[in-house]
Amino acid sequence: MATLQYTGVFALLIAEIFVFVLLILPMPTRWKRAMITWSSRSVVAQRVLYGVRIAFGFILLLFCDAVMRLRKVDQEKHKTRLVDEHALCQMRVQQFYAQRNTYLTGITMFLGLILISTHSLIAQLVSGEGAAEAGSTPRVTTSGPGSSKAENERLKGQLADARKELDELKKKDRDMETLKKQADSSHKEYMRLADECEGLRKKLGAASESKKDA
Repeated sequence: MATLQYTGVFALLIAEIFVFVLLILPMPTRWKRAMITWSSRSVVAQRVLYGVRIAFGFILLLFCDAVMRLRKVDQEKHKTRLVDEHALCQMRVQQFYAQRNTYLTGITMFLGLILISTHSLIAQLVSGEGAAEAGSTPRVTTSGPGSSKAENERLKGQLADARKELDELKKKDRDMETLKKQADSSHKEYMRLADECEGLRKKLGAASESKKDA
């Protein structure tokens, strides 16, 4: 009975691998969109997903059972010292099967979670590409007094915003020019004072030299 259960788990793992490879295969966006739409809306796909969720519950129980069996075998191996080759081989076989069942059920659940996440990400990507394609297609606008008035109001608003931004840019340019002029004038004044200070220093040096000579 246990062998039949783990055979079913292995079959589910193979099915998950097949679906995962099918999702990541490079194919045209139209085919992938059709596949994602069918898996999201089909009654058969919904029933299959419902059955897989129930199977995941049983796999979780099998995983817990396999972990408990593995711990039990390890505890018995550390507690008892086996001399008989047949008993030792039997314990190693039990340990091998417990490890195999643990890895099999764990990988099946882990791959199932990855498959669900991959399906949702691809569905979002495909829907985003569809929305982008729909937005890039030209829209036919209805001609009428109401639509033309709304369009004019929208254009007036955009023009007013553009004028405000232009005025702000001009104001910033004027402020930059003013600061630049102030900086230039401050630099010139500083250079003039430095020259005057240097001239005074030279005059004082010459006067002191003439006093020493006298």
